[in-house]
This record gives sequence, C-alpha cells and structure tokens, in this order.
Amino acid sequence: MAGLEKHYFGRGNTAAGLYTLYDSILNGLDTVFVIDGRIGSGTSQVFAELAETWKDNDWTKHFIHETLDSDRLEGIILEEARIGIIDGNAWSADPVLEGTEIRVIDAAAALRSGFIDDVEARTKDREQEIASLYAKAFDSFLKTLRIHDEWEKFYIDNLDRERANQITADFADEYLVPFRSKKANVTRRFLGAATWQGALDYVPNLTENLRTRIFVKGRPGSGKSTMFKKLAKEAEARGIDTEIYHCGFDPNSLDMLIFPELSLGIFDSTAPHEHFPSREGDSILDVYELAIKEGTDEAFAEEIAEIRSRYTASMKHSISILADIKRIRDEVWSVYDAAVDPEALRAVATQVVRQIDALTNSSV
Repeated sequence: MAGLEKHYFGRGNTAAGLYTLYDSILNGLDTVFVIDGRIGSGTSQVFAELAETWKDNDWTKHFIHETLDSDRLEGIILEEARIGIIDGNAWSADPVLEGTEIRVIDAAAALRSGFIDDVEARTKDREQEIASLYAKAFDSFLKTLRIHDEWEKFYIDNLDRERANQITADFADEYLVPFRSKKANVTRRFLGAATWQGALDYVPNLTENLRTRIFVKGRPGSGKSTMFKKLAKEAEARGIDTEIYHCGFDPNSLDMLIFPELSLGIFDSTAPHEHFPSREGDSILDVYELAIKEGTDEAFAEEIAEIRSRYTASMKHSISILADIKRIRDEVWSVYDAAVDPEALRAVATQVVRQIDALTNSSV
C-alpha cells in the first residue's frame, strides 16, 4: 500500500525576499542527498522520476514544491527512512547540518561535453534579467505588505487583547495536553506560496488525516498569527511536537500549527487560503466575533474597501512579475535542456535510488 504524501514549500517569494526554511526542514535527517549543478529543468525531471519510482512505496513521502512553479519539485523527504533529497540550487551552496551525512550528486555531469561554456554565454543576459525581476517582485510584495498593514490597523485598534489572550489560554488548556515528558521537536515549513499563477496552498493535504481541525476565521489584524505564535511557544514548553507553517507572503507571520501526536491542526482559514469545515472533527474559531469590537466592519467599510482594492491590485502586479520571471526562466532552461543527455540524466536518478536502497536495505 502506498504511504502518505505531504505537500508543502521550503521557500517563499515573500515581502522579505526569497525566504528559506530548509535548515529546519532538513534538520534531524540521517542522510541528505544534494542534487548539484545547473542543468535547467533537468533537476526537476530527476525529482519527478524519483517521485514516480517511490509512488507505491509505503514510506511517508514529503514532496517539497518549487515556489515559483508549484508543478515542479525541488525536494523529497522519505520520513521513516530519515532521508532527504534536495535541489542544490534551492539550498545553501555550503550546506551544514549537525549529525547529518551530506551526499552530493553531480547532476552537471548530465550536460553533454563541451556545451557548458556555450550555454552559459547564451543565457548570461537572461539570468541577469531574472535577478533584476526578482528584486522588483520582492519590492512589490513589500509595498503590498505595507498596504496590508493599513488594512490591519482598523482591527488591531479594535482588538480586545485580554479576550484574545484568554482565547489562546483556553485553547492551550483544552487541546495542548502532552502524552509524556520529553523535548519537543519543532519543524518550520510553508503551507503555501506566491507562485507565478498566484497564491497556492496545501492545507487540505496537510490536514486531511488529522482527527481535529480548527478553522480560524477573522480579519487582517485580528490576532490570528499572534495566537499561533503563543500556542507554538506553549506547545514547545509542554514537550509537544509542532509543525509550524509560516505565511508565504509575510514569513514573520504564522498561518498554521499541526501537532502530529495530538492529531490536531489549527490554521488561518481566510483568503488566500480560505477553507471550510467538511467533516466530523472540524470546527470554526471566529476571532473577529470573539475579540473584535462589534460593528468594526461596518464603521470602517468605506476605508477598508478602498484599501482592499489597492491591496488586490498590488498583489496582482507582484504576481505578474513572477509570471514574467517564469516565462524568461523557461527560455533559459530550454537552452540547458537542449544540452542535457537524457540517458545521463536518468542515471542521476538511478544513482540516488540505488544509494537509498543500500541505506535502507530495500528495493522498490
């Protein structure tokens, strides 16, 4: 029987720039394979082949999606085997993880001999254009965040902080009950990302096997992220393992917490990752109704509508820049792809599979 699949992002195109959480995601693994070398779409082809190879394996598989184009993978984790495979272009060029064996696989060997200099010369200007566009995108996301800050202020100014703190304390006392005394394991990830196609999230996938799901509703500035930060801190103090999911737009904010031992998830269920209860064990926690001054929406309806309009337009502009980046990158990658030996590329995937089979004494 095929094992569980978890989908998420390791990086984000955010208001703080290209933000990575890979050091946390890969921490604690026994072995990490780094697929090294710039070979266009070749690396994502390797990951696609690995995913296909292991599709019927009973391991729990983490599929880490590329933040620009979510249709591509840039990492896979085999949970029970404590093994990770990561695109070297997505992680540090000089990776260090305490207690983890790093195995570097040279994917650049898949480039046909004598092509590399020609490829780099033909793509140099386009690569610089991509770098310039990324800078513009991040600047645009930051401007969008500043508009979002304006939106939040109406609710921050009308937030009953004492009531918000009590909601958090009551949740912790009701749900965060540890099974045993131990040190908590904490992992940080992104549940969603701003991709070239717009905002995308994997909340349904990440929570589908949880017994209890809390859908937190509210408004910008109604205290959702603050509550999650306090709950994460409290869970760690109580020795409860926690998966912390950061906001793909503002990485300083949190969007979801999962407590695997408790089969419990609590998450921001407002746009752009709006979801609704659909089964037993689902419930809504509306912090607007519980902790925001009654009538706030109505009192500032005109001002909020104007800010929402500016925010939406600014976000669309930011995403349009990512779409331009994706288009140009596809052109760059096509040059690399033409220089790649398909057989040598398949050999890269085969090499990874064989080494992992040897580590786990298994065969697929």
